[in-house]
Amino acid sequence: MTVRFDDAVSDLAELVRRVPRELLDGPGLGEWTLRELIGHTSRAITTVTAYLELPEPQAITIHSASEYLEVVLRQHGDDEAILLRGRAAGAALGDDLAAEIEAMHVEAATAIAAAGLDRRIAIGGGATIAMRLGEYLRTRVFELTVHGIDIADAAGIAWAPVPAHVLDALHLAAANASARGAGIEALRLLTGRRPDAGLEGVLRAGA
Repeated sequence: MTVRFDDAVSDLAELVRRVPRELLDGPGLGEWTLRELIGHTSRAITTVTAYLELPEPQAITIHSASEYLEVVLRQHGDDEAILLRGRAAGAALGDDLAAEIEAMHVEAATAIAAAGLDRRIAIGGGATIAMRLGEYLRTRVFELTVHGIDIADAAGIAWAPVPAHVLDALHLAAANASARGAGIEALRLLTGRRPDAGLEGVLRAGA
């Protein structure tokens, strides 16, 4: 499966362009307004540029996108800091959110082209999490896909991400569930063994 960061960002910008302005201060996700949720999602773009501006680490410590998600989601992050960063990012998007996201995209794409996908990057500026840019971009597409769905749901907009991006997000989510000891329950959900999940016909013959 092929995931394309450029396509994921372009799809996000187009989605955000469709969000009615009057909904931006309404509910988004958790404590975020819709604007703040969009701001948080935009950080999947700006972190690429920011990490490529840092010195290249000498060694790789994380070898895949799935390993990255396992490590990061196991960590006890500062939820308040994440909340505040989302709020600040939302405010920084200004009046034309889609145009600002497109500008972020140009900056990130330029940095990616100059660096190459094999370039090592240090996540968060330290040497604890260092990985190849190509695998990191998979995690960014994961964020853009999942939060794109959140944005569309909050805005009541019909939106479908690139099928390959959905498939890769499912793969990464399943790998993470398995790594955290929840693989069996995830499989039950996906194969309709939990009817309340609405997936009872997933493996039905002829479906």
